[in-house]
Amino acid sequence: MSSDNDTRPPQIGGRQSLLIFACFAAAYFFSYGLRSVNAALAPFITQDLSLSKSQLGWLSSAFFVSLAAMQAPLGVWLDRYGARRVEACLLAVAALGSFVMVWAGSFAVTSAGRILIGAGVAASLMAPFSYFRRCYPVERQAQLGLWLLVAGTGGAVFFTSPAAALAGHFGWRSVHLLSGLSLAVVAVLLWRVVPDHDVSVLGSGRPGAAQVSLWGLLRHPEILRVMPLSAIGQGGIIALQTLWAGPWMTDVLGMSPAGSASMLLVMMLVMTLGYVVMGFASPPLQRRFGLLNVALAGYLCCFAVIFLLAFAGGPLAALLWLAMAAGVAPIMLMQPYLSTQFPREAAGRLVTLYNMFVFVGAFVIQWGIGVVVDGLTQAGLGRGAAFAVTFAGLGVLQMASLGWFVRGRRAD
Repeated sequence: MSSDNDTRPPQIGGRQSLLIFACFAAAYFFSYGLRSVNAALAPFITQDLSLSKSQLGWLSSAFFVSLAAMQAPLGVWLDRYGARRVEACLLAVAALGSFVMVWAGSFAVTSAGRILIGAGVAASLMAPFSYFRRCYPVERQAQLGLWLLVAGTGGAVFFTSPAAALAGHFGWRSVHLLSGLSLAVVAVLLWRVVPDHDVSVLGSGRPGAAQVSLWGLLRHPEILRVMPLSAIGQGGIIALQTLWAGPWMTDVLGMSPAGSASMLLVMMLVMTLGYVVMGFASPPLQRRFGLLNVALAGYLCCFAVIFLLAFAGGPLAALLWLAMAAGVAPIMLMQPYLSTQFPREAAGRLVTLYNMFVFVGAFVIQWGIGVVVDGLTQAGLGRGAAFAVTFAGLGVLQMASLGWFVRGRRAD
């Protein structure tokens, strides 16, 4: 199973490409922001709903549960109906979930709202990735993906200090009211603006490639190698950045909620800058080192930082969080690399399968960190020591997943 170039991508003009990209970028802006928002809103939600650490972990990871559960059918839908229809319809579900959060008065109903949001934004990265894979030349796909991630981290930036400030003045539910209205508008724009060029490519592709099964992908050696790295590695990074960075800063460093939100804002700005730099640097780096080697360097950087966080404190810890944020951009090249190893007709199933590994890992690790920290604290460890042991364990598991991937490739 390998990539193919027997069908030429459609010719899309510059103005039309800009409009297509803007619609997908707006969707991912809110998707990434809503993924990350609990890190900034955690103090407000915890106080309002009287949540424990494990409940807070579940409330945030419920987003990833539904997002991961959507990936298998989502891949089939993208390959059958195209990005426009799937993305627009699901964003309407995300808008509904945001409105549920506005009126939720209990932990259970708030969890339901997060589940709907997670399901609704499930295609916000996968739809454009599959669209880019089918409709643009290979050499442009990684760069388009990175610029899309710039838009996503812009959403994460907005949903840190600005969201915390909005919650401080009008309550945390106001953030979700604004999100619901915005998601509804973006859904309409996607439906009306994005053309079905990816559907036409599907119609002209090779019949054999179009019938690549999900089970066939799951058994492929390349997928088996990358599975632990995506779930434990990338999923663990997401689990920390979208929730536990905030509580770690307040519990370990003694920051105020406002100070923690400001630090999260700086982290998101550094991550955004990393995506901008990689957007320009990815073509020459791809030619010189290859997408895979650049991605692996990013993984190694982030895993080392997570392990070191177990032993760091004060200003050094803040610098380590920024180093992790900078290391995320190269990691995102793994998905474009993987997509080039398979036929473009299977792009929807491939990118969603990879995403499913990532978000299953994010769910398990995000919830698991809360359970482990609570358990260690009840066993007598201080909050800082409990976080240190948990982060060190995660770092070891991530290094092991990287070793599995590298060893598997050398064995070929």
